[in-house]
Amino acid sequence: MDFQDYLGIGFFSGVILMSTLHGVLLALILLCNKNLNSKSNRYLAMALLGICVILAYEFVYWLDLEDKIPVWIQYAPLYIRTTIPVGIFYFVLFLVQPKHRLSKFEKLGLWAIALELLLETTYIPVNLFLKDSDHIAIAEDYIIILGWFLCVFTAMVFLPLALRKVNQYQKFLYDNYSTTERKSLRWLQVFLALVFLGVVLGGISFLQYVLGYYDASESTFAIVVVGFVLLLFAIGYFLILQYGWFEIAPLKNYTGKVAPISGKLSDNTNAYYSQLMTLLQDEKIYEDVDLTLDKLSERLQISSGYLSQIIKEKEKKSFFEFINFHRIASVKEKLMDTDYKNYTIMGIALESGFNSKSTFNAVFKKFTNETPSTFKRRQA
Repeated sequence: MDFQDYLGIGFFSGVILMSTLHGVLLALILLCNKNLNSKSNRYLAMALLGICVILAYEFVYWLDLEDKIPVWIQYAPLYIRTTIPVGIFYFVLFLVQPKHRLSKFEKLGLWAIALELLLETTYIPVNLFLKDSDHIAIAEDYIIILGWFLCVFTAMVFLPLALRKVNQYQKFLYDNYSTTERKSLRWLQVFLALVFLGVVLGGISFLQYVLGYYDASESTFAIVVVGFVLLLFAIGYFLILQYGWFEIAPLKNYTGKVAPISGKLSDNTNAYYSQLMTLLQDEKIYEDVDLTLDKLSERLQISSGYLSQIIKEKEKKSFFEFINFHRIASVKEKLMDTDYKNYTIMGIALESGFNSKSTFNAVFKKFTNETPSTFKRRQA
């Protein structure tokens, strides 16, 4: 091995060590900081520590330090891969529903962690009672295969459930809020997909190793390690710099299912709908940035569920789409009004109820199929 190879290994192992320490620090912050020590963040810390253990073992492997590590550390039941998918599932679950109580099925994640913990302890009797090195290697390979199989299996079960919960939360936002800025969990959808990909690639890597494709296995797992390193730094950036930007709106017995309209709407529906349109057109309540379904239903003195059904029946829109449709109509009207000729486009958007340029541009494009600046030029 020449100098460049040593240099490459040294750099890569240094990055792994730095990200491992970074991940441990993040986990400690989540566990010890009283402002961050929520139930959801404790499970995120568990997942982070699971990633850190994998990276720590990889650091030892890259520098060929196995013989210098005490045997009791080598065979301690620390390499618990299922903590990653299960921890992230619980993190998502308690993030969107802080007071949620685990069902029997959801508790299977804890049983999966316990099962892998038991599996990892078998390294000790294998090395104590098997004398032949070949037999020890075979037994350890089987333990590795079973461990990664359990990890991939739990990832295939629980990460899609976590994604489903995030999607449910997003639908809840659109049904109840006129502004999703700082509440949206779109970033979490990408995060879940990346974690799932990393776990699956890890399983493929060890399968390649067992089948004798050592170079391919090493290359595949290097991708996993790089992915975990980037993931830890990304989480650190979010935790330190972006955490305060998000205000999660907890789900409260929300299913996203709407009862049949005919069974809920009354003879007064048209009257309520007329009052709703009056509030929009005369009082311009859509200009309230913090307008919610609950706030609007209080004005009409009807239940929020009933109001939601009126909007879906009469307008075929979610609450978010309904309110922002009227905000866009107001923006278009003002862009053509000479009284607003000295206003910037964003200034008009802010007056119409928007509080974010990115959201405004996206919603405007959705309803008009063109950008605000294009619309203004065309009208001019």
